[in-house]
Amino acid sequence: MTKDGVATGADELKQKLAQHIDAARNKLESLKKDVVSLHEDDIDMMRKKRDEIRARIDRQKDRLQQAIDDIARWKAERIAHTQEAITSWRQRRELEKLEHRAERTEDYALRMVSLATMDFEEAEQAILEAVTARYDAEMASSAGGR
Repeated sequence: MTKDGVATGADELKQKLAQHIDAARNKLESLKKDVVSLHEDDIDMMRKKRDEIRARIDRQKDRLQQAIDDIARWKAERIAHTQEAITSWRQRRELEKLEHRAERTEDYALRMVSLATMDFEEAEQAILEAVTARYDAEMASSAGGR
């Protein structure tokens, strides 16, 4: 923040990143509680949740590919924007180039956090599949031993 209490672009970026990270952290904590408190009665509910997550992941595939493509472009830009070029922009006060670089870098950071969130959803689906698969195997084993 500036001296007069006005939020800066950096403050806004930090706030956006913190919100994304907090959302991911809350999902992880919720999943941890769900896994710890699982009972046999919950298997059907877990399968339903797994299917909902799978559907959400399928809907996000285009967005995921777009994010991956954008990240690849940004990495290419980052290589092209050497430290010497950035220093030159600062010295010549090429504000448009510096502002564009700042916006692209902020977008990159937000996309990386968003990508991590999508990866987390896939991990959540994998966890639910693993638990239900183990349950199915145990049920089949106990039914066969009777």
